[in-house]
Amino acid sequence: MPTTVHDVAILCDFRFAGAEAGAQAGAGMAAGLAAEAGAGVAAEVRAQAEAALSTVLIHVPDDERPLPFAPLIRDCLRDGAATLAREDKPVSVRLLVVRGTRRLTRGLPELRADRTVVVADEPPVEAFRDAEWAPLDTRVRAAMPIACRLTPHDWHEIEDVSGRWRDLPAEDLRALERRRGHQSHLRRLASFGVRPRISAPAGKPRTEQKATRRVLMVGDDDAALRLTAIARRLPGDLAPILATEGQISEDGFLTEHFPSRAAFDFPYERWTRLVRDRLAHLIDLHRPEIVAVDGVPHEGVVEAVREHTGVVWVWIRRPMWQRGAGQEYITEGKVFDHVLEPGEFAALADDGATVDDRATAHRVEPITMLDAGDLLDAAAARAELGLNDELPAALLRFDAPAIEERLKGHGFQVVRTDRPGRCLRAFDLVVSTASYDAAHEQIRFGIPTVFVPDPTTPLDDQVGRARYAEAAGVALSAADEDLDKVLDAAARTEVRAALRRRCEELTFANGARAAATWLSGRVRNGG
Repeated sequence: MPTTVHDVAILCDFRFAGAEAGAQAGAGMAAGLAAEAGAGVAAEVRAQAEAALSTVLIHVPDDERPLPFAPLIRDCLRDGAATLAREDKPVSVRLLVVRGTRRLTRGLPELRADRTVVVADEPPVEAFRDAEWAPLDTRVRAAMPIACRLTPHDWHEIEDVSGRWRDLPAEDLRALERRRGHQSHLRRLASFGVRPRISAPAGKPRTEQKATRRVLMVGDDDAALRLTAIARRLPGDLAPILATEGQISEDGFLTEHFPSRAAFDFPYERWTRLVRDRLAHLIDLHRPEIVAVDGVPHEGVVEAVREHTGVVWVWIRRPMWQRGAGQEYITEGKVFDHVLEPGEFAALADDGATVDDRATAHRVEPITMLDAGDLLDAAAARAELGLNDELPAALLRFDAPAIEERLKGHGFQVVRTDRPGRCLRAFDLVVSTASYDAAHEQIRFGIPTVFVPDPTTPLDDQVGRARYAEAAGVALSAADEDLDKVLDAAARTEVRAALRRRCEELTFANGARAAATWLSGRVRNGG
C-alpha cells in the first residue's frame, strides 16, 4: 500500500504546544519557544485546514511525564483539522516544520520530507543542521551561526484575526490579516512550495453569521478584566454587553455602567432596589438570552433573577471568595440556573466552598486577558517602553515610593503601571498585589514576582493566594516576611531564574475560551 504524502507535518511536544499550555515546557524545551509557540501551532493547523492542506502531527515528547496534549491541539485532532502520526508507520510530507531544538538529539520516527524548516528559539544542535532555520525573532536571528541557512523572514506567530478582531473596520482587518492572520501563514508556506488547494478570502470571518443573540455580563470593578477576556472569545453570532463598575479596556464592545454602592452611599435596602431595577432595565433594553453575574450575588441581583425567569442565569463564582459568601445561591434548584467557576492556581488553599459546591459548578482553567501570542517578546517590549537594555527592569503595579527606591537601589529601572498589557515580558521582576488578574497573568507567563497582598479585599483572599504561590515556588511573598528582605532576595539573578523555571513547570491554560464556549452552549441549548 503506498504511503500517504501529507502537505505539512509539525514535529513538536504537543503537551506544550498550545496557547493554553503556554510556557509549560520542562528542561527539554526552551521557555521562550514554549510561550511563543502558544496559539500559533493550533492557528497554523487551522489555517492549513481552511486551505485544504493536510497536516500530520508528529509527537516527540521531551520527557516521560504522562501529561495530556494541550487543549487546542486536542481540539484540532478532534475536529479533523490534523491527524496524529503513528509510531509504526513512516511519514512522508512535502514540508516538515520542527518546533523546539533541544529534543532533536533524541530518536525520531521514520519520516521523509521534501523540505524541512526548524522554527528556532536558539542556535541549532546537530540534528537537522542541514535544514532551513526560521528564527522566532530578531534576537535569535542575530545569534544564529553564519553557516545556518536562514529563512528571509522570522517565523512570526499567527492568530485568527477575523474571529478575534471582528469589530474592526474592513480595512484594518485586512493591516492585521496580512501581518498576523492565516493568510500570512499560507504565503510563507507557498515560499516552501506548499500552496493552498482552495482559496480562503482574506480579512473576512469564516462565518458570515451576524450577532443575533446577546449575553449580558455583569460584575464589579474586580470582574471587568475577567468578563472582557471571556467576551472577546465569544463566537461571532453572540454579542456581549458588558455592565461593570470598572473601565472596560477592550474596544468594540457595547458597555453599560453599573455604579457601585460606594458611589451612592445608599442604605442597603435602597441599594438593593437600585440594583434590581438597573438589571431589569438592562434586560428589557438589550433582550439578552443569558445573564452572567460575576461576584457575590446580593439580594438586588437575586430579586432580578426571580423576576426574569425567561432568561438563563449564570453565576460566575469568584475563586478565593470569602467563606460562605453567597453559598445559598448555588444549591441546585434555588436561584441560578448554572455556576461557572474560573480556575484558581491556589485552589488547594481555597476553603470558601465545600466539595458539593464545586461539584455543581462548571470549572475552567484560570482566566487571563492575554494569551502568549498577544505578548511582545522581551526585546520588542523593552523597546516599546523605551527601557535601557543594559539594566534590569522592574514593574511596580501600585504606588509605593519606598519599594520603588529599594528596587532602584538594586540597579533596576522601574516602571509603575497596573496595566502592562502586551509589554509584560519587558520585566525581569514584578512587584504587585496578589489579585486574581495580576497573580495568574504573571505566573502563567513566567514573570518573577514579589507579591505584596492586600489584606483588605473582602472577597479575594490575596494573603492565601500569595502564601500558596510562595509555597509552590512560583513567586516570593511579603505576606509573612519583611518586605525589604524579600525585595533583596528577588534582586538576585539566581532567585529570579529559579522562579521562572518553577512557573514553566506549573503553568496552566487560559480558561477564557473554554468559558466563552460553555456560555454560548447554555444559550444554544436553551439553558
